[in-house]
Amino acid sequence: DTMNAHAQEPHGNDDVVVHATFAAATKQFNEKYSSTTTIATVLAAVQTFFEIVTDGTTRYFFVCDGVEQDPSTTVGAIAKHGPGHSPSIKLSLRTETVSGS
Repeated sequence: DTMNAHAQEPHGNDDVVVHATFAAATKQFNEKYSSTTTIATVLAAVQTFFEIVTDGTTRYFFVCDGVEQDPSTTVGAIAKHGPGHSPSIKLSLRTETVSGS
């Protein structure tokens, strides 16, 4: 019975539109990712987009709906599926100073 095998396969419309904002930036990041992409991957791309150079004293992370997102979480896991359009997520890039060694 191979009927159920297809249920696990990604549909053609499993792209997630990621919107990311950063308080210190005037522009917004908008990119499409596969739903299996991790937050860590998006974070790296967003840091490049906003031209952020990490010096080791600042931790960067995403907040979605007030909740910090784990880097290993996939964008598909937190995407909002609206009627008639691609799922999307809105992420806020936040910073936290970490004590250097």
